[in-house]
Amino acid sequence: MINKLAATAATGAVMAASLTITSPATAAQVHRHDRACSVATLRGAYSGNIRGISNTGPFNLQSTTVFHGDGTATGTKVTLADESGVSTFTADDTYTLNDDCTGTLTAVRSTGVTVNYVIVLVDGGAKVALLQTDPGYVASGAFDRVAGMRP
Repeated sequence: MINKLAATAATGAVMAASLTITSPATAAQVHRHDRACSVATLRGAYSGNIRGISNTGPFNLQSTTVFHGDGTATGTKVTLADESGVSTFTADDTYTLNDDCTGTLTAVRSTGVTVNYVIVLVDGGAKVALLQTDPGYVASGAFDRVAGMRP
């Protein structure tokens, strides 16, 4: 009986290891072939937050951004920073998207500041994850598609 249990456990471990080894490749193939992205994938109104630390201290940015599906977007932002307090401004954005749903976003703010991000679309484009790439910043966040709002 003990040998039979040991054999069953060993078989289960081999099957689990096999699934673990093959699952990432299968998931990558499904993502790559069934969910190809382009700038047109990112279309509509999104809202969310970016939090982080800059060379002047911690900050929180709240945004509503409308992606036009052509590599451009416009948005209204509100930041709260330790040093400067609350600030409201607009931004004209440009973005790229690769077929694997990764890309870049550059925001040119009405304050004269340009900010750069790497982005990833998740959940079929329902969410945009952002990571700021400018020197002196450690910031990330996510925007969710807003139901009922059109570009």
